[in-house]
Amino acid sequence: MLAQLTGQLPTVSADDRLAAMGAGALAIEARTNAQASAEGAALAKLDLAEKRAGAGRKHLSSAERKALAPLQAQAAPIAAQFAQARAVAAAASNLFSQIAERRREGFSARVLQRSPSPVSPDFWTQLGAASDTDLQRLNAQAYDARITAEGAPEPKAGLALGAALAIALGLLWPLRLWLLGWGRRWTGGAGSPVGVARSAGALWIALVDTGLPTLAAGVLLETAQWSGVLSDKAKVVAGAGVVAVTWGAAILALGQALATETAERRLVDIADDAAPRIRVSLWAVALITGAGFLVSRINFVVGASVAATIAANCVLSLAYAGSASLILVDFGRGRAPGGDAAGGEARSPLWSLSIAILVTVGAVLFGYTTLAALVSSQIFWLSILAAVTYLMLRFIDDLCMALFGHGGRAARSLSAMFNLRANTIGQAGVLISAALQLIVLSVTVSLALTPFGQSGNLLLANLSQLGKAIHIGSATISPVAITAGIATLVAGVAIAHLVQRWVVSRYLPVTGWDAGVRNSVGTGVGYLGVGLAVLGAMAAMGLGFAQIALIASALSVGIGFGLQQIVQNFVCGVILLIERPVKVGDWVNVDGVEGDIRRIRVRATEIQTFDRSTIIVPNADFVTKQVQNKTLGDPSGRIQLQLSIAKPGEAKKAIGLIAAAAAANPKVLKDPPARVFVDSVAAGGATGLNAYIYVASPRDAYSARSDLYLAVIESFEKNAIAM
Repeated sequence: MLAQLTGQLPTVSADDRLAAMGAGALAIEARTNAQASAEGAALAKLDLAEKRAGAGRKHLSSAERKALAPLQAQAAPIAAQFAQARAVAAAASNLFSQIAERRREGFSARVLQRSPSPVSPDFWTQLGAASDTDLQRLNAQAYDARITAEGAPEPKAGLALGAALAIALGLLWPLRLWLLGWGRRWTGGAGSPVGVARSAGALWIALVDTGLPTLAAGVLLETAQWSGVLSDKAKVVAGAGVVAVTWGAAILALGQALATETAERRLVDIADDAAPRIRVSLWAVALITGAGFLVSRINFVVGASVAATIAANCVLSLAYAGSASLILVDFGRGRAPGGDAAGGEARSPLWSLSIAILVTVGAVLFGYTTLAALVSSQIFWLSILAAVTYLMLRFIDDLCMALFGHGGRAARSLSAMFNLRANTIGQAGVLISAALQLIVLSVTVSLALTPFGQSGNLLLANLSQLGKAIHIGSATISPVAITAGIATLVAGVAIAHLVQRWVVSRYLPVTGWDAGVRNSVGTGVGYLGVGLAVLGAMAAMGLGFAQIALIASALSVGIGFGLQQIVQNFVCGVILLIERPVKVGDWVNVDGVEGDIRRIRVRATEIQTFDRSTIIVPNADFVTKQVQNKTLGDPSGRIQLQLSIAKPGEAKKAIGLIAAAAAANPKVLKDPPARVFVDSVAAGGATGLNAYIYVASPRDAYSARSDLYLAVIESFEKNAIAM
């Protein structure tokens, strides 16, 4: 039979026939594996008997050789049968893999195949013609299931199913409710949990509300199989029922964890009056999703006709689209007032959901039922993936911040063991959180592409036929390559901006670096990301070193004619970021423009003057012209006080009063200390004094200078020193 199936494979393309061939290959593999296991056990027993009889020893007596001979003669044919069974099982496994590959290829190829539309008479004509055969097959399977159930041993079957039902009910209600209550107490009781307690509570709800219904359904299935109640086909349908329960429970659990839990615990900002409506919508979605999976498996088990499969796809696709529309309306009406940020998060995927609904309805009406079934099923598959991913990302970020933040357990341990600074531990926490989140996102992308077959390769291979290369003389223009290059560039630049935003907003604030270093690192990450995106786009377009050199030559000509200043400013900007002669926050004077550097951009630098206006200075001016940086080497500022007293004999007393006024001012530095000098003595007795006083920043010099003048004048008046 295996040889017959192998010979038929190249000529069979019908999916139902391929499914039957795959089932036959699996049955052969199961039988031969069971035979190999039995023969392997027999060989093990014979091997043990041979060892007891003396096999393996160099010198055997005549009695031992006589006892060993029949055992060895008996083991030889069993070993041959064992090897043959293993070979047949391997061949059957290989055949099943080939059949599965053919089915995936056929699935991708039929995505755009058109069938009669439900609004056309042909659809109903074909469905009516095939209905008798489909009903006969369904009745046959139902009869077989009934006969098997009636023939189950009693009272074993009844007692077992009753006990299983009691266990399932105990899992669904008392145990589930106790675990949910324990989780709420563990994550903050009746209060309003924040941070990791809130996300951990939501994750616990999702795990409990998904796991226990699945476990209850699994207990019922295993008990029914053990008691002999299910026929072979009924076992397949019952197994699909367990999967359907898992899907429905996952939808309800994620909805509960994210949107319909109490206001202080839900992760998505939804108005309180909208939560009950969303809960009802989620029940509809869960029932439709479970029923859809069951119907598809029943069609597979029964071997339903193409017309029945198309009709089921139409009904399920429209049901999916209707329930998705209900969710869309509920979430749109349920946004909490004033929650713009959270509402933006909730609204972000809604436009794609609207497009998917329109595509599904349009595909059903125009007869593309396979496309409609694919898109509608992916609505909920991707929605569940998105919900799980959002929940995991929130939990990972909150957990890492709790562990590595100020006072966290990991932070205390690392500080005690390695004497690390709090900033260093915070950086480690952010990086660990980012690494774990990237792993979650990678798994999500892989799972999102899985339903299309081989991570989407087959679907992309079919779509690539739409854009074959165009040859114009010796030049070749490939729309696919150009599209791939543009898509790679757009995606690369978007990823670069996301990484730069994450570095600036999440990583750099915990480093403890000054604003200048943070600006340099953030800008450098952006430059590097865009550069990698450009290289990736060129590689996606199939450009080699020769083509890149040609493009570089053309750019050099353009630079020489019109882009020289732009490139010069860009290169100077890179020099400023690397050498850092000036940085964000410095007080500079460039060609008469004086102020604080606020931002170093690709082409120019923004300087904010003291009248609060902003001047854009080209980066080349910082490299080619003389620049005064008043805060580069020593950030402190110096104040010069010039005073004059009437009598030279009071100079010593006046110097002491000036020094005391400087020491009393909180803005004045203790090191270096204030120094006061006699600058001049006039013929009439007027004595000039010159004081040098230092403050922490040049920006404090002007206000401190005014305060010191007022303090000195007041002190001179109290001590009767004439000025």
